[in-house]
Amino acid sequence: MLKKLFLCIMPLSLTLSGCVSPEEVASANKIITALPTEVEGCTFLGDVDTAGSANIENARFFLKRDVALKGGTHLVEMHAYPVRMIGRMLGVALSGRAYKCPVGKGPIVTNDE
Repeated sequence: MLKKLFLCIMPLSLTLSGCVSPEEVASANKIITALPTEVEGCTFLGDVDTAGSANIENARFFLKRDVALKGGTHLVEMHAYPVRMIGRMLGVALSGRAYKCPVGKGPIVTNDE
């Protein structure tokens, strides 16, 4: 029964992951992950949270996408915690803080991808 449910849900999750525009992908890829000490002098924009994702890479993408939607440039990840997905399957959710850093503040890296 669980195997059949998984086989039905998996294509749905792959379909839903395709609902992200190329612009959202590009803007999320420009967000820089930083340590709390690296965003001193930056403007705090608010907290960001994800719903459960199948893996940490997806959760991190959606966290960065939310930072980009707030107009941020940097993300400080705060917590990662397990969430129940379907049946006994566990996923991961992340929470963080969005910052907008002026040029010269925040980590000194380029992220032009």
